Amino acid sequence: MLTGPIMVTSSQAEKIVLLLNEAFPSTHTFLNHKANKDYEFLFAVILSAQATDASVNQATSVLFKKYPNLLDYNDKNKDGILTCVKSVGLSNTKVKHILQTASILINQYHGKLPQDREELMKLPGVGFKTSGVVLGELYDYPLIPVDTHVYRISHRMGLVSNRLDPKKTEIALEKVFKEEANIHLHQRLILLGRTFCKAKKPDCLNCPVRDYCNFFKKNSKKEN
Repeated sequence: MLTGPIMVTSSQAEKIVLLLNEAFPSTHTFLNHKANKDYEFLFAVILSAQATDASVNQATSVLFKKYPNLLDYNDKNKDGILTCVKSVGLSNTKVKHILQTASILINQYHGKLPQDREELMKLPGVGFKTSGVVLGELYDYPLIPVDTHVYRISHRMGLVSNRLDPKKTEIALEKVFKEEANIHLHQRLILLGRTFCKAKKPDCLNCPVRDYCNFFKKNSKKEN
């Protein structure tokens, strides 16, 4: 699969990782779930599409308490489940996907999540990014899922070619960072986007990786 040229050297990629580790030493999943209930995390990720993590965590704090078992996610409880997550955007579609996915997990996978990306992507509401987040967060797959923050940073910094879509951006990033590719780097890139590399008015002067950013270099030249 063609993913465009790698835009940074191995030594530059290593330095970026070190700087991000220093800036954000502690990382963790942004979506709440019980450690022994992998399906809860999958449902939270499905709900998170075009929604904030905070809104999803608020909704699932009620949802997972009221419906604590995978078997609870059925058509009989549909209205109650909808009530729990109505504050999350596109709730009708997302609940439909959750109920369908729950049925498939119960009937085809003995209540367990498949740990194969292609199999995960066959579940309703699970695309390339969602499958990557699930496999990275729950099972330590060496992936860098691309959300809006990671996509913006990757192209703004010049880590990958601007020609790439989100799926190809992930594949390219994993080639750039090689053995450093993991969910913790994904989380640190998100934190970078939330803290410094914002969509509007990025705080370039205080950004820990500004020396490796094409956007910062380009704008610095304009100012000079």
